[in-house]
Amino acid sequence: MFLSVAAGAFVKGVAGVGLPIISVPVMAAVLGVEHAVAVMIIPSMVANTSMLWVLRREASANRELMVFIALGVVGTVLGAWILSAADQNLMFLVLAIWVVAYLVVRTLRSDFQISDRRGSILAPIVGFVAGIFQSATGLSFPVFGPYLQARQFGRDRFAFNSSALLAVFAAVQFASFTSFDLLTPSLMAEGALAVIPMAIALPIGIRAARHFNKKNFDRLVVGMLLVTATILVFRGFQIF
Repeated sequence: MFLSVAAGAFVKGVAGVGLPIISVPVMAAVLGVEHAVAVMIIPSMVANTSMLWVLRREASANRELMVFIALGVVGTVLGAWILSAADQNLMFLVLAIWVVAYLVVRTLRSDFQISDRRGSILAPIVGFVAGIFQSATGLSFPVFGPYLQARQFGRDRFAFNSSALLAVFAAVQFASFTSFDLLTPSLMAEGALAVIPMAIALPIGIRAARHFNKKNFDRLVVGMLLVTATILVFRGFQIF
């Protein structure tokens, strides 16, 4: 299972996302969704904080990102409650449908882009929904990934915005899971152990990112979304 953490951390270093996308479905197949989501909170906090430091030159006054994060926090708190009550398989399928819909649109319109004006309207909505799914399934990239890519951000801006959102999500998850007694000392210990393979693989991914131009990065994101949709369908129908 820790191999999935290392693989996810490598992709995280390249794209700014990928740690829970790869690790949570694999771990959930063995441990269950709630267990996997809880274990990945601490590694996610460390990984996203590290990415923010590496990409700190991208930090700037960004109202859209601030609104995105603020509504995401609200959604994360709500998602912690949903995790204990909702059908996780159904939520995986909902995410899969959303990702496939975006990929279809992008296939039909390769130049698809969300303007700054529309972005200011969509940011709070996408942030809120991403927060819900982050807590409920451990995955928010399938929600905000299509949005950020459609904003036509470069790799560093994409990775910084993603890491900023996910860092806040992880911190709020830690607090909300603790308050709901979903994060026990044993789960925190497992999370601390998972930091080890993450810390080894993340710097390797960061170095590999230097070889990706905008076109190749866009292809990587689309590929990740396609793989994510496939995993979500499998998980939704309990194929593995």
